Amino acid sequence: MLLALLLLVAPAQTPETTPWAEAGGRPWTSCREFERQAEQLLRSSSVKTEEARVDTPWPARARECPNAPTVLVMAALLELWKTPSLPLLADLQAALPALAEAQRATRQQAQVWLKRALVEAERRGEPAPPLTYYFVAYAALGVGDWAGARVALKESERLGEVEPWRTDRAFAVAALLAGELAEALRLAHRSREFASTSDRQTSVQILALIYDRAGAPEAAQRELLALRSQSYGEDRELLEKVLPLPERIYLQALQQQAARNPGNAMRLWDAYLACPEPAEPERRLAEQRREELRPRGSVVPTGSTKI
Repeated sequence: MLLALLLLVAPAQTPETTPWAEAGGRPWTSCREFERQAEQLLRSSSVKTEEARVDTPWPARARECPNAPTVLVMAALLELWKTPSLPLLADLQAALPALAEAQRATRQQAQVWLKRALVEAERRGEPAPPLTYYFVAYAALGVGDWAGARVALKESERLGEVEPWRTDRAFAVAALLAGELAEALRLAHRSREFASTSDRQTSVQILALIYDRAGAPEAAQRELLALRSQSYGEDRELLEKVLPLPERIYLQALQQQAARNPGNAMRLWDAYLACPEPAEPERRLAEQRREELRPRGSVVPTGSTKI
């Protein structure tokens, strides 16, 4: 009886805390299996992994295992693919604030997970998971942070996370956002020349965007028309992930102009000019492109309202 009473009032023995529990995750075995799966996916794929194009459980796993670096990187990749699509062009201007907030929210969530992955990898004394710095750069570019993107791309390049032409392409976008057009052209040219066949379309479209901003609209239109004649399929996902919202709209306006859809192009130029981010030189250039669409002495055709 006395022994039973002593057991009741004695403090409970605290089991030894594991490093995983201290990190705040699920049971070690579950999270370690998720990490193994994530690492396989990251090592066997690049930025266009099929695992990131469907409704996969990585965000939920990141919340369940908040200190599993590779799981966090996979969740960030999925977040980067959540770039909101543009609505019908007739509704585009009204939707701009919501679109901008949605794109910013996905990039910021990706940045939170990627930063946590880097912190936890350092705590463990391990290298960062594959592609981490490359995705950090893409998240930064998506919100217009070209300086942060460059820092991450230099580390990605040092580690050899992706093929050089991929980092050239992302560096070209960063140079464009920084207003360094000569450097942007050099890098975009190199990316186009060395890109794989399946990814060359993205490099060409970025080159066309830079051509136009550098004062060579004929070259930009020529590149975009060549894409159409070569029957490349529609592949906007990667472009939408790497470009800030205003640049996405600017490029689509150029594409509609090349496709001889002046009504669509006009709506897109109007939407671009309604964005708060473009600086005065970019605004003047967009206004010039817009005026080029206006036939003298006639009404601007309305065109269709969907790309």
